[in-house]
Amino acid sequence: MDSKYENAPYNDDESRTSGEYEKAAFLNSQYMRESRQKRQMMWLTFINLFVFVVSAMTLVCAIFSQRSTSSHSVAKLMDQFDIYSPAMHVVEYHHRKFELAQPINASKYVGITHETENAWVDIAELPDQMITLEDFPKLQKPATSLRVTNPKTGETGYRVGLEVFHQLSCLNMIRIATYPDYHLKMEWSDENDSPEHVREHLDDCIETLRMSLMCMSDVNVFTFHDTPGREQEGAVPDYGSHHVCRNFDGIKRWALENAMPETVV
Repeated sequence: MDSKYENAPYNDDESRTSGEYEKAAFLNSQYMRESRQKRQMMWLTFINLFVFVVSAMTLVCAIFSQRSTSSHSVAKLMDQFDIYSPAMHVVEYHHRKFELAQPINASKYVGITHETENAWVDIAELPDQMITLEDFPKLQKPATSLRVTNPKTGETGYRVGLEVFHQLSCLNMIRIATYPDYHLKMEWSDENDSPEHVREHLDDCIETLRMSLMCMSDVNVFTFHDTPGREQEGAVPDYGSHHVCRNFDGIKRWALENAMPETVV
């Protein structure tokens, strides 16, 4: 007896089509999985790159913020109180320990030598500078102030001087006055100046330095110690304290780079 299966016709084309469909479906599914994995990897790479860029930018901003704080905090503070200086953006800070020379006359700023005079001239007798017409109103000074022309640029502005050099010049005048026999004539006074005028000049300087010292109000501290063999004299102060100082050399360099001629143009 013939089986029904033996009589059933065999369709080779249909079987081949079904197999190809299954194979295509499997390949398509595999392709979709691989494509999804690639997209996930791409997004993961993008996110990592984004995090890296943000981190790098944060680091750069932090560095520049720190530099801005250490270099230009003076400018921000002066802006806060509506005060202006053309040199306020060049102020930088550094750590410095005050150390008195031992013996004290070992300092190049102490004594009556030719080298001492040159040392004081180097820090106290600097030229004036110029502030532009645009920035001048920020000084809150009268427009009748002395004008000057920058010989390098031809720009016209107002003559200004930095207080630090005025204060050092005053201190030098007081120093000179303590050596009346050595300094027969004050370099800043006329031969015909009366003793009263010289006294007034010195008192002006003393007041200038007093106001400056009280304005700055240095709150760094110094300690005391006993000196071996001199205990009977009591403890003596140790002024070798640590300070955060403005960079004088940088300010002096700016002043020289922006110097105006002695003769008004």
